[in-house]
Amino acid sequence: MIIKIRQPDPATLLAEARAAASMSRLNFAKLALREGWITSAEAKAWVPGNALPQIVTDIIAQHIEGADKQDIAEINALGQTVVNRNDLLLRLLMMSKKVTDAQMDAHFGIAG
Repeated sequence: MIIKIRQPDPATLLAEARAAASMSRLNFAKLALREGWITSAEAKAWVPGNALPQIVTDIIAQHIEGADKQDIAEINALGQTVVNRNDLLLRLLMMSKKVTDAQMDAHFGIAG
């Protein structure tokens, strides 16, 4: 009797890797600055604390309706100590800066 072991398809493996990928806000800020996705001032604001980069607050204002929901989004972003690969704000940043999935995957150590 031959037993066949099913291997997950590459798209499933990539989706799982993206869902599990995260890095500290500090490391993400340095990487995003190095790549030119955000300015020096924005990178400094991204470091955990009490400020967010202007690009993040702009994205929240553009894509989230209602002041109360915007406030919650900013509070959630401020409270994060890690940046998750599939976070909505990160995906919106990627779209606004034309960062490809492959580029972001590389920063999170996901092999393509």
